[in-house]
Amino acid sequence: MSKERLHLDSGRSLEILAPAGDWNALRAAVAAGADAVYFGLQDLNARRRARNFTLEEARRAVDFLHSHGRRAYLTVNTDISYRELGLAIAVLRQAAEIGVDAILVRDPALLAFRKAFPQLEFHFSTQTCMANSADVAAAAELGATRVVLARELSLEEIRRIAQHSPIDLEVFGQGALCFSVSGRCLMSSWVGGRSGNRGLCASPCRVPWSVDGQEVGHPLSMHDLCALEHIVQLHESGVRAVKIEGRLKTADWVARAVGIYRRALAGDSIDELKSEARSLTNYTGRELTDGYLISERTNLTGSNRGRLGRDEMSGEAGDAVADDVAEVLPEGEETAAFPAERKGFEFILGTANKRIECQLRWHGTDVTWEYPKTVVRRVHKAVTAGELCQMVQDRYFQGCAADHVETDDPEFLLVPRTVNAILDRISAEIGRIRRAEKKPIEIDFPEGGSLTASDLQPATTNVRALGDMPNRVRIGIGQLEDFVSRVQPVHLIVEGAGPEDVTTIVQVCRKHVPVVALPPVCFEDDLPQMQELVERCRKARLAVEVNSWGGWWLARRAGIGFEAGPGLGVLNPLAAAFLRKLGARSVTISVEADRRQIEDICAYAPVALSLYVMGRPPLAISRAELPEEFLGRVFADRRDLRMRPAREWGLWVFRPLTPFDWRRLRNDRIRVKHLVVDLVGSPDPVGEWLGLTTRSRPFTFNYFRTLQ
Repeated sequence: MSKERLHLDSGRSLEILAPAGDWNALRAAVAAGADAVYFGLQDLNARRRARNFTLEEARRAVDFLHSHGRRAYLTVNTDISYRELGLAIAVLRQAAEIGVDAILVRDPALLAFRKAFPQLEFHFSTQTCMANSADVAAAAELGATRVVLARELSLEEIRRIAQHSPIDLEVFGQGALCFSVSGRCLMSSWVGGRSGNRGLCASPCRVPWSVDGQEVGHPLSMHDLCALEHIVQLHESGVRAVKIEGRLKTADWVARAVGIYRRALAGDSIDELKSEARSLTNYTGRELTDGYLISERTNLTGSNRGRLGRDEMSGEAGDAVADDVAEVLPEGEETAAFPAERKGFEFILGTANKRIECQLRWHGTDVTWEYPKTVVRRVHKAVTAGELCQMVQDRYFQGCAADHVETDDPEFLLVPRTVNAILDRISAEIGRIRRAEKKPIEIDFPEGGSLTASDLQPATTNVRALGDMPNRVRIGIGQLEDFVSRVQPVHLIVEGAGPEDVTTIVQVCRKHVPVVALPPVCFEDDLPQMQELVERCRKARLAVEVNSWGGWWLARRAGIGFEAGPGLGVLNPLAAAFLRKLGARSVTISVEADRRQIEDICAYAPVALSLYVMGRPPLAISRAELPEEFLGRVFADRRDLRMRPAREWGLWVFRPLTPFDWRRLRNDRIRVKHLVVDLVGSPDPVGEWLGLTTRSRPFTFNYFRTLQ
């Protein structure tokens, strides 16, 4: 179909939105024909491992994009801690000052300042889990001008959402897919405190897994998305922009991806373009899929064709891109690069002694650590010390590159898990050094926002300290009757209920009025059932727990009392204050939060708080369909992360076998209204509530770690 046909069908051309993890990628995107480019600063963006931009580089990037008639979108799409709020508000000011066209957001705290920056468009990131028309309606009511729809939607669902959408819709067209619905994954945080919701996902879904002790390959590793065949349908359905994922990818990759979609809009052969698109996955060896778009949710994960060598991934395409870039650079910028003052780190790998020794030097800090020498049994999977050093040299760690890397034995063999551990540790140490150097920026509330400093006054209802007896239980609808019959009255949150269960809930709980939890993810076909559930709860005078923006919109429209649950969990008190202004009578602290973050929230939040002190939270919520025989079986990786999938809300939900448990901890600086024990997924809810089945050394999740 021709480009003219596309224009006639909608009255507006389809925007091609390109990623830029650095200057080279940004310029390559413009050269290849991108209409807009999205990029992030060093902090507060969901790709913190990319090179990213300083403020001055961002200013130059915006000027460069505008000089070529392109739009600039800045990503501020992470959960934000209290000590980052001053920085976040400063970023909004800076974005407005340098002429950024739009910012992508996730944290509710930023929404409180939308009216203070009328020159900025606010786009809801895919991290906000925009999965149905109620989610989109909520975003519009909150002032967003665009939402990035969840990547799990079908063409038909996108069309139905677009029919009544009052704001622009953006969808992903090319790039990596996550196994879990975006914004609903805790796997990386659970195993090491590196939060995907804060831009440092360690991609645990990509590793090999065993099921009940049997190796099964990579059943959670998604194929890569390719929407080329559906580009016209997406545009005709009302989609405003097609987004290419890839802020961790090279300038060459970005240029090729943008060029493919630009040519698709010009009417080039889709079959030929798909062949070119397939080459974009050579560095990962993953297959391409359009499964979600065509409502095919099986065979989206697993075996891939294997990676190609470096020589096979380079060549003419890169040379052609370099020529194209030179044509669009302003005079004097043909060799523009990053400022020289951004000094990199040094990394030294020693293998001569009994243990593997690592040394990292950066900004006057010298850090050393060691690993045991593991016997290499699979030589074909081993990595040489020289190859590891090249990996360190070739990538960015939280936006930082290496100036010098060396090893005493380039041929020394390392097992893959040691390699991954070293790379993870480098990233962690860089992050620690950067945080130690930074002093929190004072919160300077802008005029015109909906919140001021006076809103950060701790609520008097938060009197229960960590270490006190929990006073709430989260229980599945299937566990409810047995639990209530065997346990003294306790306040309940009931999860997994449908409209038909409301009468039973009222009868079983009697005068102890429970709260009914709405699902964290709801697709368009399930929306009527969620609406009916809200309506029946209203008639029964039950409050609901909202776990998505669509759930909030439905509860508000129904005039029903509601609480903000884990699906809208907060990492800072300003987000809690904003949810209070939206009508929430209590707000849940993010289950990912570490001790210091929880203390900060409790010190300033002006609303009743709920804190989960034990449970098996969903580590991944996926719409991908795995083989049915995997349900209920134990998945384990090489780090001994053990979890079991079940079908909840019609989706695959993975919960850990072992819960986290803070009930034995004591902290009088953490004071909330509700201390909650989550027994959904428990094999023995009564025993765990009574403390009869707890481990002697419980897992404390992120409490003693620093959430990254």
